[in-house]
Amino acid sequence: MQSVNEPPDGGWGWMVVLSTFLVHVFALGAENCMGVFYAEFREVFQESAGSTSFVTSIFVATTMMCSPIASALSNLTSCRAVVMAGGIISAVGLGVSFFAQNIIQLIITIGLITGFGMSLMYSPSVAMIGKYFHKRHATANGIAVSGTGVSMLVISPLFQFLIDEFRWNGALLIFGGMALNGCVFGALLRPLDLKDAGKGEQAENEDEQDADSSKTCKAIVPFCQKVLEMFDVTLLKSRLFLVYSLSLIVLILGYSMIYVHLVAHAQALGVEKTQAAFLPSIMGIVEAVARPINGWLSDRVPVRKLYYYMAGCVGVVICNIAIPHSHTYAALVACMVFYGISSGTFYPLIAVLVRKYSGVSRISGGLGWAFAFQGVAYLLGPPIAGWLYDATGNYDMSFYAAATFIFVSVAILLLLVPRKGGKWALESGKPAPYECDELIGLQARQLPADSVTTETLLTCELLTSV
Repeated sequence: MQSVNEPPDGGWGWMVVLSTFLVHVFALGAENCMGVFYAEFREVFQESAGSTSFVTSIFVATTMMCSPIASALSNLTSCRAVVMAGGIISAVGLGVSFFAQNIIQLIITIGLITGFGMSLMYSPSVAMIGKYFHKRHATANGIAVSGTGVSMLVISPLFQFLIDEFRWNGALLIFGGMALNGCVFGALLRPLDLKDAGKGEQAENEDEQDADSSKTCKAIVPFCQKVLEMFDVTLLKSRLFLVYSLSLIVLILGYSMIYVHLVAHAQALGVEKTQAAFLPSIMGIVEAVARPINGWLSDRVPVRKLYYYMAGCVGVVICNIAIPHSHTYAALVACMVFYGISSGTFYPLIAVLVRKYSGVSRISGGLGWAFAFQGVAYLLGPPIAGWLYDATGNYDMSFYAAATFIFVSVAILLLLVPRKGGKWALESGKPAPYECDELIGLQARQLPADSVTTETLLTCELLTSV
């Protein structure tokens, strides 16, 4: 294992970015493309739309909600070993799906087994980027997450071709063979030991960790302490991390709704089925371009990444409000382009902000919990959109509700905005002497210049820097 004092911000890190990019293409991108199998499953097994949709929804939820397990295993072993194991488990789940005789069996093999395998591939690979990059973290993460947009262009038509040529079960078997490439992706994740990582964070959280219940657990059951360390449970006591996680849950609740009724809304306006089905692809194409560009820009503009992230969220709010008022196909296409740009603005910064509020030494645990919270939101968002349609009889309320959820998530983020003399603080300005007291979000208290110690400045810099 290579030992360094700080993230190298390059070198082998770009191979780690390539590995994570491919994981997004094959793992996370495959989730977005499972809709290709949806119609085939309904036709073959003669099940209702609701029952059939459980295959995809459980697949996505399992991938996200099992992330804390993936992070715990990464802390216990290594990200490389966990990603490689995820590739094997995913392949087994898809291979066994070849013999499925009903939807229940597909829920078990695809939804649970394959979903768990994809979870082992996803979270650790994103965490490795945070260990290899600091100043270029947003740029590297933006390139990696653009893989989901690429998969919508490549994997979706590939799945349809495989279904046409080899039927649904043959396509799943071939997809299982593709999932074995996870072993190659994992092999690229060379372990990296950051010697000085976490020293500031340990000082910041020393009182919390000394006083938490893990001491009692250690005295009663020694194994309990090990479990708490593996899952990084004490991270859930950090107010900054919990506020951001709450905002993330509400954000994804709204973000996940657009995929439910977008195509149906377009068809209700008289748009042809083929053109309506192409709308999500337009958004995916724009996202694939916007994510690396915005990641690169956020590393260079003199604005806090939190503000950059909030700007992207506000753009998505505007798009969701505009969609019900777009009555032509050209207007819907314009909404999808703007939607892709806006989501491509905030999405690359999710992992960056998780790293900020958890710390580089705890990024595996932080991403694990953040992805688990996202999984809960992905599980609840589409049903909420469906219930709104059943209650109102139109699709407009789903988009208005999505806009409301995302706006609330931005409002929650205001608790994390650092104050300086009652004014908003930009990274380009020099900070005034202050001390941090983590009561609600991040606050600054003016102090006389001669009373500020080096330790105070260092601690506050750790909290305010990205």
